Amino acid sequence: MVGRYNYYLDDQRGEDYFGGMIVRDAVAKDPATGEPYLDAATGMPDYRQVNYEIRNSSKGKTKNTEMLHPWADLEREARWYYQALDVDVAVQNQRTIAYVAYSLGGVAAVDVTGFDSATPANKLQGNYLGFFPAVPPNGPDETGSQPASLLPYEGAGKLKESGVRAVRVQGNTVYLTDHFAGLVLLEGAAHPESWRGAGAPYNNDDNGIAGDHVPDHENITSFDMSPYDPLDNESLPTAFFQKPCLLATSELNGHGNTLALMDNITLDAAGTVDVLECSGAGGFVFVDLYNLQAASMSARYAITGYFPPTDEIGAAPDGSPSETISIGHTSGVAASADYLYVSDGPHGVSAWKITDEAGYPTDAVHLVGNTVQDEYPVTVAGETIYPPSHTVRSVIDPSGENAWSLCARNGLRRVRVAEIEAGQGAVGAPLLLKLSLQDIYEHNNEVANVDELNFQDHAYDVEFAGNLAFVADGSNGLTVYDVSKDPTVAGSGFFVANLGTVKEKPLFGTAHGVELWIDPASGRRYAVIASGPYGVGVADVTDVHAMRTIKVFQPIKYEDGDVGSADGKASDVEVIGDKAYFAYDSFGVVCYALSDLIADVPEGVDPTVLFKKTTRGTVSYDYRPIALGRFKLQEVPGNEDVDGAATRMKYTVQDGRLNLYIAFGAAGLVKVDFTDPAQPLLVERVDTAAECSDVAISNGRIYLGDGAGGLVFFK
Repeated sequence: MVGRYNYYLDDQRGEDYFGGMIVRDAVAKDPATGEPYLDAATGMPDYRQVNYEIRNSSKGKTKNTEMLHPWADLEREARWYYQALDVDVAVQNQRTIAYVAYSLGGVAAVDVTGFDSATPANKLQGNYLGFFPAVPPNGPDETGSQPASLLPYEGAGKLKESGVRAVRVQGNTVYLTDHFAGLVLLEGAAHPESWRGAGAPYNNDDNGIAGDHVPDHENITSFDMSPYDPLDNESLPTAFFQKPCLLATSELNGHGNTLALMDNITLDAAGTVDVLECSGAGGFVFVDLYNLQAASMSARYAITGYFPPTDEIGAAPDGSPSETISIGHTSGVAASADYLYVSDGPHGVSAWKITDEAGYPTDAVHLVGNTVQDEYPVTVAGETIYPPSHTVRSVIDPSGENAWSLCARNGLRRVRVAEIEAGQGAVGAPLLLKLSLQDIYEHNNEVANVDELNFQDHAYDVEFAGNLAFVADGSNGLTVYDVSKDPTVAGSGFFVANLGTVKEKPLFGTAHGVELWIDPASGRRYAVIASGPYGVGVADVTDVHAMRTIKVFQPIKYEDGDVGSADGKASDVEVIGDKAYFAYDSFGVVCYALSDLIADVPEGVDPTVLFKKTTRGTVSYDYRPIALGRFKLQEVPGNEDVDGAATRMKYTVQDGRLNLYIAFGAAGLVKVDFTDPAQPLLVERVDTAAECSDVAISNGRIYLGDGAGGLVFFK
């Protein structure tokens, strides 16, 4: 290394995630030498700071908020504000300037003049010149949960793909892609010190509470981050309509990703291709830039060519076979014997035929049906058709006639698939899967708002018992709907009950997964809940009008002989026989005996506080069940440096052996033999195209939801 620049360590910057924090002053110091816990080579918090935060922050149930966490806060969510994704270098007059795509930190210009003569002994220190912000994703979800874990990662998922993704410079113009703003052009590449709004400084802190990141652009003062159109909930910030910004296209058929510039760009003449952009799930677009002085953004450019990510033909809102099908937000998959149902975020739900005419599995998997390819309702000939907005998971109910869509912030939505299952959709003649208001089960909407549960819907998983749908409702805990009742009528009884909604401190953290189990000894029904940063949740739901919390706890974790709590979050659960298996991102897969989970805690003990330590680290009590076993990929020799975390899973039992097929994010698909819970064995790991998020198994084949990679299949 002959030079460096680190956005996170730059003391001169105050318009970033940590504001005016000086890392050197924020970390702890060696009590003997006074030396700060920083790595000598990089200047970053080192292993000593990590150890200090782990040992001194988590005390029993609640994270210590009175101390700074420069390592943990960076690892948890701030990393997405300092992550350098791309760089371009240009000589501007007498200076050499590096333009760095810093994800949610925006694009930063750094003076690196002299880099070509720098040496390891005489390193170059880049000098910050200026920046332009990214479009914020409005921060991690504010759940109110208070996990002991330093690294719960709750709500951080949407931060990961946001911000500035790529940057190129030609002449005095900076070209960049932003996840939400699409293709963005900035003038003044030669003088980035001048990048600021005419009315700076601006106050972008809506509530006056420093450091809460609500909104997450609260520390930006050089630009106006208020919405340009206050009536549009997807409006870009005002800064994108003012100098130095020349163009902000918004999404070009999809989220902004990588880009390439033509050798000779003409910004004042139409008829040429100037920029190529990869728009994520939106495909590949050719852009003509021709009038950057036009009054409206849409009149400044044109898309002259477009290649979608699939060549499948879907059903348009009018039912005609003319809809382009995009996938690339594939977070959920569910399979019947003949069809695969895909949850693809803003692209809704699609149905794919996975068997041939004789009923055998086929490699020629094609689309035969889809919901409207829009995030908002579409009206055709007086009929309003609703989408399963931002769907993250699909669950086929016991009838086999409905693929229920879990729509994150938009509740539970029924996609009727009986006609698909009957073979009425065909390749080239797909069915339009229509949703009406009667298919939307929410507790917070304009039609039938539930007064006692008027918080944001968060639907991540569902289990059925007859007509009752038990929904893992995020920070609302467990919500029960009667899906035989009309959800558009407030008094119909569609909302049955809820367990866990507490505004200040949710009972089940952020419930992400749920399974139902009936104890054969007592006949009582229990809900077993993957409770996000709170870990494991169990409730007696035999009487839905008198549901009772049995336990909520984070698994036992030992560090250097010291007992503590697992980091990360529980994102899925499978009940298999008399055991429950939890997919726990940074902790692996944990197995418990259901008899231990449903056992009552000692009288007088709060079922949500089963473990308590004093401020000195002494264990006051610990009533948490002991796991039967745990599998963590990174603890298997040869996989220590593999990235990835357990998200969702499916299983098979064959010849007496239990195999879990686990979606492991960046690590792909992982097969684990869990026949003996005390000694789980890695059978195989295979990479996928992007990040594996869900698994479905049908007819001996494995179908994966792979995020930006779309669909991946294995025999």
